Amino acid sequence: MQRPYEGLRVIDAHVHFFSHQFFQSFLRSRGRQIPERDPQPLLQRLGWEIPPAESVELGRRWVEELDRHGLERAVLLGSIMDDEESVARAVQAFPDRLIGFMRVDPTKPDAVRQVRHAVEEMGLKGIKGFPAMECFHANDERVYPVYAEAQRLGLPVLFHFGLLQSAIGAALKLPSQADARFSNPMDLQRASRDFPGVNFIVPHFGAGYFGETLLLAAHCPNVFIDTSSANGWVRYMPYPMDLKLVFQRTLEAVGPERIIFGTDSSHFPRGFRREILEEQLGILNALGVSKADAQLILGGNIARLLRLDW
Repeated sequence: MQRPYEGLRVIDAHVHFFSHQFFQSFLRSRGRQIPERDPQPLLQRLGWEIPPAESVELGRRWVEELDRHGLERAVLLGSIMDDEESVARAVQAFPDRLIGFMRVDPTKPDAVRQVRHAVEEMGLKGIKGFPAMECFHANDERVYPVYAEAQRLGLPVLFHFGLLQSAIGAALKLPSQADARFSNPMDLQRASRDFPGVNFIVPHFGAGYFGETLLLAAHCPNVFIDTSSANGWVRYMPYPMDLKLVFQRTLEAVGPERIIFGTDSSHFPRGFRREILEEQLGILNALGVSKADAQLILGGNIARLLRLDW
């Protein structure tokens, strides 16, 4: 399929960095539910490649994917706690192509120190968190010191809300470990007001909390919405919904300036999820979105948040 917008500069703002350490951590956390005790037979069973032990080589694989598909950059999201060094080594090797976010539990006593070290010493550019996995509300004042540090350092904060299942958990048909009590993006409302200098990103259109995400973003100018994944949550809405309507409503609510493209790519040999890019470009074209506005969504907005040369 030919792109409906020729010459767009594309940044994939949502790529999971499934390092070698990620799979080891997954086995430790889910050991009672799966028979394997080593990542290699588990990944062979899934038909996934074993990531190289050296994260620079995994970063190189992602750069090759960017080149193959004509993308400029990708944001690599750390997928487990305390894996900042893996992400950092990859982005340090390819600083013009890869950008790194750390995963952090912002309720931990040393979270501020961890963020500061990852940014100032390792060169990471953003924070990613899972309120439903770490069991905190985004408006919990225990999290406020991390928001204050993010505001000081100019870091975007991405929190996954709504339905939550990792790619490997879904492939193995394991039950989600998320606690849905902490999954509502409306929890961000007070935090976004109290920290106007922090740009918050809600991925996957809220992953089932679509109405709440639109309401939040419509009233909070520092909340952005990410388009990543196949967005299968639309199947669970109590009314007819498809991705074209999701884009239409989002554009009506917040305009193109606060929508950020991503794919939710994660593992090899699948690599970059080209079909998501093509589908979303087709939807933007069908909705009559101008090339200038499409460029904001496909790269300009995340470049602005990350203060990239653009």
